[in-house]
Amino acid sequence: MNNETDIRAPLAPLEPILQDEFVTEIMIDGPERVLVERKGVIEDSGVKFASVEALRAAIDAALALGGAAFQPGQTVCDTRLSDGSRILAVLPPTAVNGPCLVIRKVYRRKPTMAQLLEWNALSPETYNLIKSAIHARRNILVAGGTGSGKTTFLNLLAEEIPPDERVIVVEAFLELQVKLPRVVRLSSDISPDLSYAELISTAAKMRPDRLIFGELRGPEVMRILDLVNVGHDGSMMTMHANSPEDALARVEAMCLMANLGLGLAEIRAMIASALNLISYQQRLPDGRRRITQITEVLGLENDRYVLQPLMRYNPETDAWQALLAKPSWETA
Repeated sequence: MNNETDIRAPLAPLEPILQDEFVTEIMIDGPERVLVERKGVIEDSGVKFASVEALRAAIDAALALGGAAFQPGQTVCDTRLSDGSRILAVLPPTAVNGPCLVIRKVYRRKPTMAQLLEWNALSPETYNLIKSAIHARRNILVAGGTGSGKTTFLNLLAEEIPPDERVIVVEAFLELQVKLPRVVRLSSDISPDLSYAELISTAAKMRPDRLIFGELRGPEVMRILDLVNVGHDGSMMTMHANSPEDALARVEAMCLMANLGLGLAEIRAMIASALNLISYQQRLPDGRRRITQITEVLGLENDRYVLQPLMRYNPETDAWQALLAKPSWETA
């Protein structure tokens, strides 16, 4: 294979769905089962491979495009393409029923906040509430399940940051595409010499006005909380969670993984001080994405979080209810 055209040849069956701008994920579970996520809904693509061998050739070709390949004895391999698409392949015996391939495409039809409002992903009141928190320099955690649109939403929230501020984006895996005039992007997955935790410390030394972190994943969260608590207000971050309460519990678990000898009460105090607002979103069964809860973290009382719900989505009416409480930054 001398060029990309030759490398891509085994991927020919996938070209129609690779080019489909509405397809965000391709999941291949066998030669005759190729699924796609299109507009938030998983469906059969209608694509088939002639044989297991043809599928294996497509897997090798996809990995080669990212400069990766299976090594002897290796059954799991992942890589990233130059456009940001992520590829994960699993071979037998780890994949019991045969080789599998998952391609997570970069969504090129990036929606605007106006479009999210038009699609009823959130209400104008919800948007104004979060926007006011950004301008009040509250630290915001964007939480939600897989495929709920957390990365997209954080990208759009970042656009509300004043353009004269210097913003450092730090990620373990390159996903965010923050569009600001004074943004610097750092990613440990393409860094030859720094871990994610080391990169977080590096970002803090780069004179940021604000820090934006990609998905919270592990013990490095302790370093992030420490930074946010010592003057880096107005920070933003994302994480997988099933509710605002679950998000806080997951952050606790990640902090405990750091094994620094702190008790749960001390960790909760750090979290309650560092995280001011949780925006929680879901992908509904029909594929629609909604910002379903906005919750303010007011602090601790008897070692328990004091949470103030500010906005809640009602699935029966497909509308949002502004709760009676006002955010602390508007009442201070």
